[in-house]
Amino acid sequence: MPKCIECKEKWTWKQSMRSIVTFSRFIGCPYCGKKQMLTSMTRISILLLVFVPYITMPYVIDDEVKGSAVAIGVAMYLLSLLIMMPFLMDVREVPKHLQKYAQK
Repeated sequence: MPKCIECKEKWTWKQSMRSIVTFSRFIGCPYCGKKQMLTSMTRISILLLVFVPYITMPYVIDDEVKGSAVAIGVAMYLLSLLIMMPFLMDVREVPKHLQKYAQK
């Protein structure tokens, strides 16, 4: 779970999910309101975890495998990824050149 840079409070799973779902570039701390950003490594790891199965799926699907089994497997993977995503989050301070956009 992410921890605020300013107040050092650890966010709950629900607060972390709320910040992911908003798709905002800047995430406000639920405790002190300080604007923060996801680290580059967090964004890259989440992106890879979401899209790698779709890239590799054509190589996994065989004629003997039913399409419904693959669909159920993908759905289970995405659900488990959604549950794990707040544990993968890490935040950083907003750089000075972006602070004027974070104020809005």
